[in-house]
Amino acid sequence: MDSLLAWIVGLALFFALVFALFFLITRGTRAILGPRRRLEEELGLEVLRTRLAQGEISEAEFEQAKRALGG
Repeated sequence: MDSLLAWIVGLALFFALVFALFFLITRGTRAILGPRRRLEEELGLEVLRTRLAQGEISEAEFEQAKRALGG
């Protein structure tokens, strides 16, 4: 009976460790990529503003692209 309890506790600890590692890796990735994604969105908006100012796109196209970028 004690060996069964040891297996259950061991498996629970193993899955807790796997979950903790997964959580830390995904949170770390988001922390690293989060600022980069914002910079890419800002760069995209700057390109759109430049194209609008140069007359390459209309205001409607600008607004549509801006919504697509999440801005």
